[in-house]
Amino acid sequence: MGRPQTDTRPDQAARVADFLELHPYATLKEIDAACDTGCASKVLSDMRPLGYGIARQRRDVLCVGGLRSRKVQTYALTYRPDTQPDLFNPL
Repeated sequence: MGRPQTDTRPDQAARVADFLELHPYATLKEIDAACDTGCASKVLSDMRPLGYGIARQRRDVLCVGGLRSRKVQTYALTYRPDTQPDLFNPL
């Protein structure tokens, strides 16, 4: 068995993008639980410089056993980075 590969920020961003594509306007907790990024907020903040579009919106979420609600920030994927063909490894 080989040595495990490093989980890079671009790999983490791609996992978050895949999740947000299926679950738009997910909360930070939902993203963190599903994507195993280590720190979902850091990944989300790095996604824009990596070429991803992220929309933010607030929604009410029930808490305290459904007796109260609070506004929580949610995130949705609006676009992915433009990909260019690999010039050194043509298909």
